[in-house]
Amino acid sequence: MTTLNLDELRELIEHLLTQWELHSDGGTYRQPAARRGRSFTGPDVARVAIVDGFARHIHKTAAAVVTLIDGGHVTAAAPLVRQMYECALSAVWLIQSKDEHGVKALLAEHTRNRRALQGDIAQARSAVFREGAEDLPDTDPTPFIGSLDSVRSFKGICLDLEPGGVDAYVYYRLLSTFSHASLGVTDLYFAPSPDGTYAPHRRPVPRTPISADMMLFFAAISMVWGGRAYTYTSHDKAHRSILRDAARHLGINAEIGLSETYRKRHSTRRQQPTA
Repeated sequence: MTTLNLDELRELIEHLLTQWELHSDGGTYRQPAARRGRSFTGPDVARVAIVDGFARHIHKTAAAVVTLIDGGHVTAAAPLVRQMYECALSAVWLIQSKDEHGVKALLAEHTRNRRALQGDIAQARSAVFREGAEDLPDTDPTPFIGSLDSVRSFKGICLDLEPGGVDAYVYYRLLSTFSHASLGVTDLYFAPSPDGTYAPHRRPVPRTPISADMMLFFAAISMVWGGRAYTYTSHDKAHRSILRDAARHLGINAEIGLSETYRKRHSTRRQQPTA
């Protein structure tokens, strides 16, 4: 974990935001290492565009997180930090993934969710909803069948990364505790009742289970990893160097690769005979 204090983390995030504006000019996309030397296909374009979108959202959200924390709303920032973290590791996983497997898995999950939404709309009480059900776009998963990967579980993405694994997923679960309607949220506002009593013991000020500096730490590492994924397509060496320097200050790895779990799955599935 980092030894940077709150002010140093805030300063680093501002630095990363400034550098992002300088280096994310929307220039020509290039193939990442996994596809080097190959012509762009439709899935290739989708891959780099999705990674770009994740990285842009991470940096836009970082500014909102800093605003919340500066206003004393530390726990309210948890859902945003969780999303930044999820986008960052997803971007790394996607840009590193082999061939078209990763992007097909992500697009397949998108169409699965859209198809489920279509089914719900078709059963809605509102006639306007029902009438529009058949016109909902992106509900056909057929073009994305056959991927060796899946993004239905974020734990699976974490296990596919090194460093990452279960530890990366534990951090995600911790942030998720305060991102949903759960007892973890309501318990922020109550203290243990005195012995022998059962009445709720309300806290005058809610508990802060994750400190402000830890929130900014997770925001900052998400910016580093999301930005690094973007540099795989921008090939911007200056930006890459800036991110590596930020990683050193944060005490984290700037580079995240595919794990043995990922490689073993692909190796095993590729060796299986086709029917």
